[in-house]
Amino acid sequence: MFKRDPEKSAQKTAEREKKQQALREAVDKRKADKDALKDWRKLHPTEKTMNTAAMMRLWPSSKFGMTGQGPVLGGQAEFVDAGAHKAWTATRLAGGVATGGLSAVAGRKNKGSAVVNLTFGNGAAQTYNVTPDSTALRAANQYVNAFNALAAQLDNEEGPSSSIKEVQASPPLSVADEISKLKALLEQGVLTQDEFDQQKSRLLGT
Repeated sequence: MFKRDPEKSAQKTAEREKKQQALREAVDKRKADKDALKDWRKLHPTEKTMNTAAMMRLWPSSKFGMTGQGPVLGGQAEFVDAGAHKAWTATRLAGGVATGGLSAVAGRKNKGSAVVNLTFGNGAAQTYNVTPDSTALRAANQYVNAFNALAAQLDNEEGPSSSIKEVQASPPLSVADEISKLKALLEQGVLTQDEFDQQKSRLLGT
């Protein structure tokens, strides 16, 4: 009768459990990422508006403020509509004996032009042509407004940290500037003459 190798059996069991654990972790990660994105978009509803408008066109969608072309933060969108619309036209066709001559057939033809100009936070830029029909033009306008609103919101959220970085990056005051500040405090009566002289000596290294 065939006997199973206990060592191989245990190894296969361990491998199977490892794969199942990896699958569970992958499922948990997808759920966590989905929940995180859902929470983020509650605070940034314009991203959902932007993506809804982009669904029917080739405009880039956004996730956590990042598109395939670059970040929305620091970017700008522009909708240029040069009288784009569809106009009715009449095409004359040669008629047969039954029609007794020429006839006219009505149709729709694109008129004017419209584009969406996008500049992303990484400096990348892209121009997208917009089909001149009411649905596409309305979606383009909605997309641009949502893009700019999201960029503005992200910029406001980044504002405090950006200001801190600017302060930290600013060069230190020179010795002359420090002495000027001390002199102003002396004149205001905040410092005594002795205190002023001590601080001045410290700055001058004397």
